[in-house]
Amino acid sequence: MSKYEELDAMIMDVLDFNVPTPFMAIHFSDGIHSGIYAECEKLATKQHECFRVLDRRLQALRKKGLIVSHGASKGWVKINHER
Repeated sequence: MSKYEELDAMIMDVLDFNVPTPFMAIHFSDGIHSGIYAECEKLATKQHECFRVLDRRLQALRKKGLIVSHGASKGWVKINHER
């Protein structure tokens, strides 16, 4: 089990198939003390750089073909593989 599995699952739960979700909406989706922000903070190597963890995970999910970025600052969406 990867140390990122729980974080990846939380990210995928926040994303939608049709409506782009901006980075900051993902980062603070559950508030600072729970959810994605807290998990990123646990995994960060430097204090207050948890946004870098989230960015790396978004890019990893993109490379796996699970999500795609919708242009300049519009956000992230899941890819529907059932089409």
